[in-house]
Amino acid sequence: MTASEDLVRTRSLLEQLNIGVIKYLEKKTGVTKVDLEQRGPADRHAVLMWEQRNTCMLPDDLKNFYMTNDGFRLTWSIKMDNGPIQLGKLHINRVNQLIRVGGNQATSHVNPTLADLEGDSDLEDEVSGLEKPTFDNRCKIFELDPCDGYGKVCLVFKENRSGGNDPKVEIWFLDRALRWHFLTDSFMAYYRLMLMHLGLPQWQYGLTDIGLSQQAQQWFNMYASTRLELDKEIPCDSGVGSGSTPPTSQLDINKVFKGKTDKKKPTGTQVQNVGNVKKKPVVTSAKSQPTPMNRVTASSSQVSNKTPK
Repeated sequence: MTASEDLVRTRSLLEQLNIGVIKYLEKKTGVTKVDLEQRGPADRHAVLMWEQRNTCMLPDDLKNFYMTNDGFRLTWSIKMDNGPIQLGKLHINRVNQLIRVGGNQATSHVNPTLADLEGDSDLEDEVSGLEKPTFDNRCKIFELDPCDGYGKVCLVFKENRSGGNDPKVEIWFLDRALRWHFLTDSFMAYYRLMLMHLGLPQWQYGLTDIGLSQQAQQWFNMYASTRLELDKEIPCDSGVGSGSTPPTSQLDINKVFKGKTDKKKPTGTQVQNVGNVKKKPVVTSAKSQPTPMNRVTASSSQVSNKTPK
């Protein structure tokens, strides 16, 4: 397959994937403002300059992606009482935003580097068994998605220890504690994964031993419950992550989009229980407490008049 044929195939595949996720979102209850930012292909010269500047070749699938779209951004919102708010965001940096994380920098003995901070970390990922990325010369790490500050999705070039000249390329997630979590071994595999998770907030944590937050789980239950089930079957979530909690689908979508509900509506039995509780503490001091017989038959005024002389 020639380079031009491969590019046409990539463009067709991306269009099918994008159209599929857009149609799915538009059918979901409460979803509004599904917005795919239209971007043209990256300049071929810009791609070549990036490779020369960073002395590494982009993998073919990522290069074909950039020759089709210079990055990617799809957002969608949900309807709330005070107007629509953005919930989902699917994002891939442009070529000129594909900046290096860590790496060789002018350092001093005063200011620590990322390599210093990772010195005590384990070398292997506990889940995948793969060697973790490092911020020294053994790896080159580039940011694919800043994830709105809760982590980074990174394109990682590793030294090829099998004897070849081409580096090994993988996609990893770097959390806020500078812990590495393996995601996929190719860009297109990550792209599909991103679409399947609909860009829901913090979705990458569902593939780690940390797991999703309670709020993120609620959004998944509403919009990607099947995906949540599949993620929980991955070994990385079978321990301390969200996999230890069985999934639920008991959220009332209408109530969530309606806003705050009135919670001060006790049932009949609750009203009776409240009344019973309030009838007991009628005595204002320990000296005037009645005997068990008096407590059944006497009112609060009678109890206060029958104190022993």
